[in-house]
Amino acid sequence: MSAEPAALAQEVSPRQRGLFLKNLADFQTELVRIHAGFGPGFSVWAQRKELPMLVFRTLRRVQDLRLRGRELGVSFADMHLSEGVAARELLHALCGAGSTADLLQAGMIIVPEALDTAIAAYLKRNDSIYDLPSVPLLEASREELRAQSAWARAALGVLAREAGERPDVAYVTRVQGMAEALPDVLAHHHAPAPERVRAGRRIGRLPLASSVLPAGFRALPFGPEPLSAESEYRDRERYHAINFLQEVQAADSCASMLFEAPDMPWDFYFDLSRHLWDESRHAMFGEKKLADLGTTAAEAGLSSTAYALRQTLTPLDRYAALATQEADAFPGKHAGLKDAVAHGDSVSAMAWSYDIADETQHVRFGNKWIPVMIEQTGEPRSFDQVKEDAVRWRATVLAEAYKPAAASFAR
Repeated sequence: MSAEPAALAQEVSPRQRGLFLKNLADFQTELVRIHAGFGPGFSVWAQRKELPMLVFRTLRRVQDLRLRGRELGVSFADMHLSEGVAARELLHALCGAGSTADLLQAGMIIVPEALDTAIAAYLKRNDSIYDLPSVPLLEASREELRAQSAWARAALGVLAREAGERPDVAYVTRVQGMAEALPDVLAHHHAPAPERVRAGRRIGRLPLASSVLPAGFRALPFGPEPLSAESEYRDRERYHAINFLQEVQAADSCASMLFEAPDMPWDFYFDLSRHLWDESRHAMFGEKKLADLGTTAAEAGLSSTAYALRQTLTPLDRYAALATQEADAFPGKHAGLKDAVAHGDSVSAMAWSYDIADETQHVRFGNKWIPVMIEQTGEPRSFDQVKEDAVRWRATVLAEAYKPAAASFAR
């Protein structure tokens, strides 16, 4: 029996099939922005420093899906319109996770399992040669979802053992019920043109106003004590190692901004996720050097002052503050690299070298995206004015907050 022509035309349309890829890519973008937003609240150090890599890996998979969707004729607008993404109610519920355990169970186990089911259903409907180019991309997405779910399960075990923290049953049950509809929603979601989000987002518990000091870490309210003018290299290498460790604050700021940022071109979120992962890696540079010196990151300690102060800024000014800070730091970085090389310190030299390479890229990101964010948010200031304000804020607010350490050291 022949199929109804109208129904058949819809069924065989590559564009109709590609709609699932678009909905999946957009939903995963919003999901991982929520994961990032909760990052500064992770109290287990291993989880805090590993989450940024998972965020970047997810968006790398999403990048592949977006490209394939375009090949199938689906229109991916340059702007990522967050309010037009499928299953907004579910995403908003995830923003209300009351604890890290809730986020892990609901947002990194239950929802990814529903996405895995949705992908399996799509592949079953397309198990022939016609859509073969999509298969390896979707299988890679499934592998990543499963790997991250396994990571989250292990993380939940650690939280239960070390902090006695377990998911709230009522909350998890509610999310589970909402997630059951996700495969069908992703297959059929057609969003009318949504209004563009032009200001920093506030949904549920996000963004987090302050970060959590990892368990077992010493608190450094004003950062490490500054060096004296007569410091020897052993003092400098330890000081710089502790400073590298403090870059977890920049990672936390990037993580919060990834959630909070207004609607922007999708590539902005991808670049920001790389910035986030880089800053987390830089903190681990410091951790590695401290281990080389016979101590630990926990003993060295962390400050959260810079993160808390940056959270008082709009996403635009926060991003500008980070970008200008990195642009102004290169002379000191190059001096540190020369110092490490002169003293045969391979661990520090590698840290400085990769830090310089990464931060050079971050400055390029800032120069690319700050003007776009100015335009998208309707900011009346020019690019140069925003940068000048960021430099002034660092000098009059951020530097002032860290002055007590210098004063104490001078006494």
